[in-house]
Amino acid sequence: MVGGTETYLTRIAPAIKPLGVDVEICTLERTGPLVAAAEEAGIQVHGTKLGDWKGWRDSGVLLRTINEIRSIVTAGSFDIVHTHLFWADALGVAGARLAGCRRVIVSRRALHSWNHPRGPFFHGMEQGTNLFANELIANCHAVLKDAEEHEPLLPATRTVVYNGVDVRHYQEGQVRTEGPLRLVTVGALAPRKGQEYAIEAVARLIRSGFEATLELVGAGPDEVMLRTKASEAGLGDRVIFAGEQRDPRPNLSRADIFVLPSRQEGFSNALLEAMASALPAVATDVGGNAEALIDGKGGRIVPPEQPEALATAIADLASDRPALAEMGRLNRQRVVDTFSLEASARSLADWYLHVPQKRVGQRH
Repeated sequence: MVGGTETYLTRIAPAIKPLGVDVEICTLERTGPLVAAAEEAGIQVHGTKLGDWKGWRDSGVLLRTINEIRSIVTAGSFDIVHTHLFWADALGVAGARLAGCRRVIVSRRALHSWNHPRGPFFHGMEQGTNLFANELIANCHAVLKDAEEHEPLLPATRTVVYNGVDVRHYQEGQVRTEGPLRLVTVGALAPRKGQEYAIEAVARLIRSGFEATLELVGAGPDEVMLRTKASEAGLGDRVIFAGEQRDPRPNLSRADIFVLPSRQEGFSNALLEAMASALPAVATDVGGNAEALIDGKGGRIVPPEQPEALATAIADLASDRPALAEMGRLNRQRVVDTFSLEASARSLADWYLHVPQKRVGQRH
């Protein structure tokens, strides 16, 4: 499906091939628009029947899925199995080990409190998975540090590989120096993304005399709540629900400022895409946001769950509209220099190809 991790994998798999790493993808459910996107890029996509699963007590389906993964890994004679997200980690590591794969890598792409459902069963499953993995790759230093604080059984060999985007595919947005301020945020309409704080921030801005609109790009379980909140705040057509967009670039190109009001992030693809589109940004200080966006230069980093801080930061940026374009250009150049898809692919390929030559059991 269209999520940050899934989108990244669809992009990185073809980008890493010229560097000497041939990648195939196995999804727990072989469905969604990114399957076709991966196949169009020449990536073979396998799948399991986990979709038949009725809940975590349905152990038969889980065992069958592990066996399906074992069969795929055995047939492919893969040198490395690299899993992403909680259920793929738990089932993929088990299947890879049963297939005799010698290098099994797990990922951390979100803060620990959001990695899996709460409770000792899931935490225990996660730690058991860690015991059978060789290595761990996190998508930013904040996520790695958080994992180290909460997971005592992490693989000893671990590193950080940032997400990346291909800047060539993003046009510079036309940030305006006058007229209503156009704000945009991209992400699932779900609790972890905190769009309600952006709506409240816009209400505060309008009450203080700013003309502003907010476009929400995404879909999810919070949509009804968010629409109600916007209506109750009297925002009417000032909050636009654009729905899920596989390609959010047109939405980004129409904006003046990107807003990321999340409660939780790993290393946000949406923030990188906004920066690649030469947008200034206001983002909450969660996950790797502060590693991507330079506070005070490319925008503002603010505390999470504080709409007044969001509103103040947006107002501060809007007080000097001519400076917004330069902030956006700085963000775009930062992606070129540090967070390009090419840089991400090089880092990942280097780890895949060369880490066996390093001393296993140390952090790199």
